[in-house]
This record gives sequence, C-alpha cells and structure tokens, in this order.
Amino acid sequence: MIGYIVPFTVLSQWWERYDVAGSDELDMPYPSYLAMLRRLLEPVQVDAAWYLAANPGVARAVAGGELASAGHHYLSHGYFEDRPPFAPDRADRRPPPPFSAIRADTPVRAARGGLRARLSRARLLGIVARMLQAVPVDESWYRAAYPGVAAAIAAGGFASARAHYVQHGYAEARFPFAMPVDADWYLRRYPDVAAMIAAGGVASAGEHFWRDGYREGRFPAGAPLPAGDEAAAPARVQAAG
Repeated sequence: MIGYIVPFTVLSQWWERYDVAGSDELDMPYPSYLAMLRRLLEPVQVDAAWYLAANPGVARAVAGGELASAGHHYLSHGYFEDRPPFAPDRADRRPPPPFSAIRADTPVRAARGGLRARLSRARLLGIVARMLQAVPVDESWYRAAYPGVAAAIAAGGFASARAHYVQHGYAEARFPFAMPVDADWYLRRYPDVAAMIAAGGVASAGEHFWRDGYREGRFPAGAPLPAGDEAAAPARVQAAG
C-alpha cells in the first residue's frame, strides 16, 4: 500500500517471539522473514505502466484477472525475483536493495519444518535500514514536522531528512511523509477511537492516528495483506486490537 509503512513498534514486538535465549540472535521461519521484507516494501512506488511493459508475462496475468495489479505482483513475487519497481533512470525514486543482495546477507539453514533465518539483531536492523532507503521521505515536510531534526540537519548532524529517518526516525515512529487518514474507514475499523472522540478524549480520527494510532500498529485506511504475507498477519491484527 502506497502511503503506509509498518511501524517499528510492530516489527520489534513481532521479533520478540523469535528471540534466542541467552543471545542477541533471532531464529525465525524463513517465510516469516520474507513476510517482514514485504511489509517494509509497502511504501515503494511501483510504476505500474512501466512495470507491465517491462514484464509482459505479468501484464498478461493482470489483464486475465490472475493478478490484481502490478503492485500486487511486485510485493508478492517481483521483488524476490529481482525485478525493479520502476525504470532504473528514475531520479525521483529510490529502489530497495535487490533481494539477491539481502538474501546473500541472510544466514538461512534447513531445519525440521522448513527453512529458518537466524541472524543477530544488529544484522537484522542493518537489513531494515537498507530497506528503508526506498521509503519516499518528503524532505521539506519532514523538516517542518520535526523542527528539532531540521535544526540538527542545519548544524551538520545529518545530511538530510532521509538520513535522519533511516538512522533514527523510523525507530522513533516518526512519519516519513504526511500519511492521509480515511476518517470514515478509521472510525468504522476502530470503534474505540469513535468512543474516544465522543467522550472528548481526542478531536478526530486523524489526530488519534498521528498521536497514538500509528505507534499502535493501526492503519490509516483499508489495506489488505498482499498475497503470501499471512505470516505477518498476527502482528498486524494483534496490534490493531
């Protein structure tokens, strides 16, 4: 889904179930690891027209109703086949690192029940940071929304808003851009928020999402899981309450 990225609070809570006792490592089913990568890919801006032209087989599948869209294919399969989401010469967008490079840095072993990925928390955080390079950070908006960051950039502490977001902002649950909130959908999905508004505890759906909802793993609008992302669903549903 363009316009949303899974909050770090949800990912970190999800990882806890895979902690290896007495170490700084995590040991997770490989499909769950791939599901995590899919969640981080959600804000990648797929150029549908270019993607379908570059991948005629995908275009035929979309036209025939076998696939919902170019974006759906990219999240479900294309990224993991090292297909780029847009033309390589696009100066206004950053692609995620190729999956082949991420896979090369991911220790995977065969185990009873299937493949498992076992890696240190530091290595996992490094992979997350590499994936975050593709998030479309709105430089001017980010600086205006977070004056302290703007001051740090001006003082030379960070090269850009993007650099701050990747290094610190994501883990601090800062927004990379102004995420639009579908108020009607939000209040239907989260009746407890509607009750808060009625009681005067919060002014609007948007205020709740920006103040608390994002950190809690709530969605700003309807966002069905991409195919193959079932492994990430429990964290999503639990966080949404």
